[in-house]
Amino acid sequence: MGWAQVSTHELVAGRYRLLEVVQREANRVCWSGEDTGTGRPCLVTRTALPEDEPGITGRRITGRVMRTCESLESLCPGRIAPVVDAVVADGALWTVTEWVGGVPVGDLLERQGTFNHVRAARVGLELLTVLDAAHGEGITHGELSPGQVLMREDGSVVVTGFGLAGATLAPRLTAPSYASPEQARDERIGPAADLWTLGAVLYTMVEGRPPFRDRGRPEATLKGVDRLPLRTPVRTGPLTQAVLGLLRKDSRERLTRSVAREALTRVLTEDPDTSVRELPRPRLRGMYAAARDTGRGRAGRRTVAGTALALATVAVAVVAVTHGLPGTDDGSVTDAGPRPSAPTAPSPADPAPTGKTEGGGEGGGGAEEDKPPPRFPPPPKPEGFSLVRATKRRRP
Repeated sequence: MGWAQVSTHELVAGRYRLLEVVQREANRVCWSGEDTGTGRPCLVTRTALPEDEPGITGRRITGRVMRTCESLESLCPGRIAPVVDAVVADGALWTVTEWVGGVPVGDLLERQGTFNHVRAARVGLELLTVLDAAHGEGITHGELSPGQVLMREDGSVVVTGFGLAGATLAPRLTAPSYASPEQARDERIGPAADLWTLGAVLYTMVEGRPPFRDRGRPEATLKGVDRLPLRTPVRTGPLTQAVLGLLRKDSRERLTRSVAREALTRVLTEDPDTSVRELPRPRLRGMYAAARDTGRGRAGRRTVAGTALALATVAVAVVAVTHGLPGTDDGSVTDAGPRPSAPTAPSPADPAPTGKTEGGGEGGGGAEEDKPPPRFPPPPKPEGFSLVRATKRRRP
């Protein structure tokens, strides 16, 4: 594969048709596409390359991307998006991956809002599994970002973008806001850089914004990552230890993968109520995007609960009228209790008074406490009255 002239209005590499944009980052755009040769859907990603780098050829870049992804596919089947083609054209790297049926985490955040702590921890653990395999083979991702993490409907995670780091001399190609400080200083990177970015992704999932904002120009953004203090997180909650430990400026002070895994696992085990709650899952709209209206289910449940409350109120009112309970001027039932009746002599079948209070302790033995409770005949069942049970509607 070499240099080629390809326009976004033409077929990429003479074969792949671009359909709609599904993800944008600083130097990266991803389209849903179609392989015109086979008719199969695919993902086509354009990554901007630095200009006029000596010794950098299209064959070297594409070859590195293909080899790296093939190696990781065998180690993490189902967790790495398989790259089927790559080409360098118009100063950009075009990579074509198989359709994995997932939605970028960045897109989910835009459409559904922030993740809760448990959902973010699950994504973090899935990413750690992939990073464990890559780092064990001496492979650093170096380009991880919310746009490179795809989430399927079943909650599993697929990672793209392996092989870009080291393919060129650029310190960062896709999302400068998620670069590690050593990348911002154009230093040699290793596994610790991926752990920093993992912390930045966790931060973004619960805060709704990256720890360091995009300043428009990559150079300005990278300078901010290197020199500015971290924006204090306010929603990380039980993830705070993991997030702050991963986002240490000094790579030697960052959490290791094992410590980070322990911290994320603790979030799942120490919050059982949230961990068993059904989490919203991404759904595909059109060719790619998620389209779940999270508020619709809650509104439906509020409607059912309101209806049940109204029915219960009507039932109490009907019983009150039937039994002759006192009420207010507007017909509402008060808590004045049953109407007083003349005391009756206890029948032979009545038990003798014990002198105990209602709570089980010894009472004062007054005349009011010694009297047995008045006996009432069973109330007649009101005509036309039926009990209506409101059940909680299950989420689809």
